[in-house]
Amino acid sequence: MGNLLKIILIAITIFFIIFPIFILFKYSVSDRDSVVTGGRYPEPFWPFEPNFKMFESLSVRNDFLQSGIVSLEVGFLTVAFCLFLGVPSAFALARFKIPGLAILLFFLLSVRLFPDISAVIPVAEQFFKKPLSLLPPVISVALAHTLLSLPYTIYIAKGVFESIPRDLEEQSQVLGASRAYSFLRILVPLALPGLGAAAIYTFLLSWNEFVFAYFLMFQGTESTLPVYLLRILTWSPQKNFIAAISLFICIPVIIFTFAVQRYMRTGLTAGAVK
Repeated sequence: MGNLLKIILIAITIFFIIFPIFILFKYSVSDRDSVVTGGRYPEPFWPFEPNFKMFESLSVRNDFLQSGIVSLEVGFLTVAFCLFLGVPSAFALARFKIPGLAILLFFLLSVRLFPDISAVIPVAEQFFKKPLSLLPPVISVALAHTLLSLPYTIYIAKGVFESIPRDLEEQSQVLGASRAYSFLRILVPLALPGLGAAAIYTFLLSWNEFVFAYFLMFQGTESTLPVYLLRILTWSPQKNFIAAISLFICIPVIIFTFAVQRYMRTGLTAGAVK
């Protein structure tokens, strides 16, 4: 009975994960008669004549391709900024005795307690003033996304460094290695599984973020894919066109996750200290 219940719960979970993806794919390959029924008949469960015309149409739209490139640039820059700033900060928090560390971590994470819409106005106002106004929009949005992701990156990386035995650093320093060498050549490679998780989270947040990207890019011609999707919705396109864009937005996230998943393996430190 217990195993049957587990199987049912797993099946329900898989259904709720797969069904939205199926709906997106169904509409993205639907022909016009399957979407625009005019009330004459209900929408079919599967399109009458599935095709890839929507994907072909998107592949030749320069505005869509440009928005995809901008989203990738913003996402990877955000990951780079968060790891560059967050990893050394997390190492310092994990290895040094800092008075009031718990309070410091609370205030660090409290940045994410406020909704984005309440924080975007003061942040955007600073980016509209010099010298930040001189930055390209892509870098401005990446820095804003870094503000959102950095607390989580530090918190995740801190736990990772705390799980690595201190004996590794001490033994390397006894053998003549500097603290910087121990950090870069020993600790960081061992911390890659946790840092990979932080990178995935950071990229997903940046890729899907809309509010900061909209406020910082609404005056220019560049836009991320979520902002581009909003602009498309202003002229009420067909559902198959919207579904094709949404499916395109999902693809880089899946590719990036599979590319980084090899760093998610656990047990890299097993047997490192004798």
